[in-house]
Amino acid sequence: MISTTERPRGATTPWSPLKSIVVGGFLAGLADFTYAMVYFGGIKGAPPIKIWQSVAAGLIGASSYDGGTATFVLGLGLHWLIAFIWATVFVFVATRFLPSLLRRPIPYGLAYGAFVYGWMNYVVLPLDAMHTHVHYIPLTWWTGLAVHMFGIGLAISLSAAKTAPRA
Repeated sequence: MISTTERPRGATTPWSPLKSIVVGGFLAGLADFTYAMVYFGGIKGAPPIKIWQSVAAGLIGASSYDGGTATFVLGLGLHWLIAFIWATVFVFVATRFLPSLLRRPIPYGLAYGAFVYGWMNYVVLPLDAMHTHVHYIPLTWWTGLAVHMFGIGLAISLSAAKTAPRA
């Protein structure tokens, strides 16, 4: 059994919480970025500029699609900001209040990814400037959930686990 002060096997020195946030947020953002480009760009055929303008549209509305490069860049910036916010939330909670999250990063990371997916789809999207309700499209729902669990949740939790001190 792993004690509350023991680091995961193979680890050498603990990471700072900031390093865990940066690495976890970057990897989570990269997983979601890749998913958006492959699924919505490759499979659904949306042009990359429209994918990232749609993120900006959540903040500024449909005029985002007329904003050209500026709203494309805004969408990318918002995408990465959101990834880093989710990483910050997990690292903060895990290091300050629930260190058990650091001891079992795989199940908690999968659960956190599912939580993030649910929060983004059933709280954030219905409140943004473009969406009135979330449409259930099975392939989109299942692939999105999988990416959030395995790409976002695990990236964040495994990075956060590196903050645990070594026994």
